[in-house]
Amino acid sequence: MDVNEIRRRLADYPWYHIIEIAEGLKTPGLEACVYGQQKVLRAIRNLDFRDKRVLDIGCRDGLYSFEAEKRGANRVVGIDNDLSRGAVELLIPSLRSRVEMHEMNVIDLTPAAFGSFDVVFFAGVLYHLRYPFYCLKKVSDVLKDGGTLVLETAVFADANRHALLYCPTGKENPYEPTSVTIFNLKGLTDNLLTLGLRVEHQELEGNFSPDPTDEKKLVDRVVMTCRKDLALLNPKLVRYWDAVHTIHSQRGPATVD
Repeated sequence: MDVNEIRRRLADYPWYHIIEIAEGLKTPGLEACVYGQQKVLRAIRNLDFRDKRVLDIGCRDGLYSFEAEKRGANRVVGIDNDLSRGAVELLIPSLRSRVEMHEMNVIDLTPAAFGSFDVVFFAGVLYHLRYPFYCLKKVSDVLKDGGTLVLETAVFADANRHALLYCPTGKENPYEPTSVTIFNLKGLTDNLLTLGLRVEHQELEGNFSPDPTDEKKLVDRVVMTCRKDLALLNPKLVRYWDAVHTIHSQRGPATVD
């Protein structure tokens, strides 16, 4: 497919990401999102992808997927619950890419679907989820021990004295109706630890106001790079949450220490 044909076909699809296809030719994505995407790309470019298996959750048009492939990833799988036809029908063939894209909701993700991964991207998805704790576990379940999670999400901008989850609806919503679960930074960091994910680096956007009367400015954005370490898990708590247990039926006070 020549450049002129690609340029003509770009207008056939809606685009979210701005992705370079050839010199002077890019997808006409959303300029307003580029600033935040650059933070994710900076985190990605600090990683070693040689011979790695990569999963991109909420892949959209594949900006992060193609970056991982370009940097030497052995296999890149992207999933999205609203699959980009433009990426599948135009970008992948035009770039001669081996990136695989599948229509799937993160809630249906299991290790049986595609196996386990060395690196997982989870950008711009978490705050849209009605079941955030369950879906974070889904993400952790497909990440190998020692693997890396690059997580980008909205966070509630408070003093972080307590681990909290902000659940805005209606006119209080800082974004739009699908954005329903926004952790504060402590809540997100602490809950990642319960899944064996330690935050190694984070970058906050800082574009918020502490004015509690301005709901639109109570939310910040963060990019986190996390390492999976199964040694962080409390086996008793894991059994309590995910299986059967004898915590309450044993003699003596119930404990999960």
